Amino acid sequence: MRILIYKCACLVLCLGCFSGVYAEEDEGPLLETGGLLFGDFYHVPSHHSEAGDGATGAVLRRAYLTFNADFSKNTFGRLRFEANQSGEFETYTYDVDFKDLYLGWSLGRHRLIAGLTSTIAYDLIESIWDFRYLVRTPLDLQGIPSRDTGVSVRGPLNEGGTLSYRAMLGSSIEFGADSADSTKWSAALTWKPAPRWTVDFYADFEELSGPAERSLLQAFVAYQAESLRWGLQYSNQDRQESPPLELASIFAVKDIGEKTSLIGRIDRLFEPSPRGDDISYLPFDPTAKATMFISGVEFRTRSWLSITPNMIITTYDRNDQGERPDTDFHLRLTMFINFE
Repeated sequence: MRILIYKCACLVLCLGCFSGVYAEEDEGPLLETGGLLFGDFYHVPSHHSEAGDGATGAVLRRAYLTFNADFSKNTFGRLRFEANQSGEFETYTYDVDFKDLYLGWSLGRHRLIAGLTSTIAYDLIESIWDFRYLVRTPLDLQGIPSRDTGVSVRGPLNEGGTLSYRAMLGSSIEFGADSADSTKWSAALTWKPAPRWTVDFYADFEELSGPAERSLLQAFVAYQAESLRWGLQYSNQDRQESPPLELASIFAVKDIGEKTSLIGRIDRLFEPSPRGDDISYLPFDPTAKATMFISGVEFRTRSWLSITPNMIITTYDRNDQGERPDTDFHLRLTMFINFE
């Protein structure tokens, strides 16, 4: 069944290409290719887990190969493959799967996308944070899938574009490297009261197998100037019988030169991490509330290469047994190569 879906998806992209040829005789389809990869040299002086304590190594965490196509003036698509490392300490096995596979249409000032594409839960946050190669956004890190197979639409709600919306219906098709496997209704409203300010409200409702349901509410505020940007996020997911997910996060990025930036972020989990030790690269102790501190300095040595020494420290509250898990301390030198 999975192979059949892959073949049908590729056929859809091919048909989109041919439709683009006949849609505009003067301009053929435009295809752009690109790729990126990132990884770390790392050492873990202390960790709550036996596997992580003292771990040292080098790992290529992700590699993407991307094909972007403009089939016609109003039709576009993307095919992206991902080489996905397992995320365990000192283990270096890989899987290759689809990351994106969609067709899209520009409908005036609105965009409609169908296929495997980014969730709208944190696509805006991720674009402003802009350091996914360093650390994923908080919801992504805590297990909210970054992709979904379905239909999404977005666009402005007023003439000036200061008020806009995003909406998505995700299907129960489990497809791609990091996609949801349940029906999810989601919507977001974004307000830009001034050019440098962004306020975003998001909500979703997820139908799980059996009687269980999940719902997520989120608020995000960001400020973006020429050499400084920061963001503040609060997310609360009601998981019914499953452990709850409630967190807050604040980040700031300050340019201190044309090719150098200071990076800082703090994530606070008000409940123990639901994913816990299953989180790739940065597992959390699943028994205690936690605070994660991220700091780093990015050096953009080339237009396509960034080198970022960074450290990540996760401290824990006392758990229900009155014990405080050991602090997680990650020292990393992260490299990011981007040809997209």
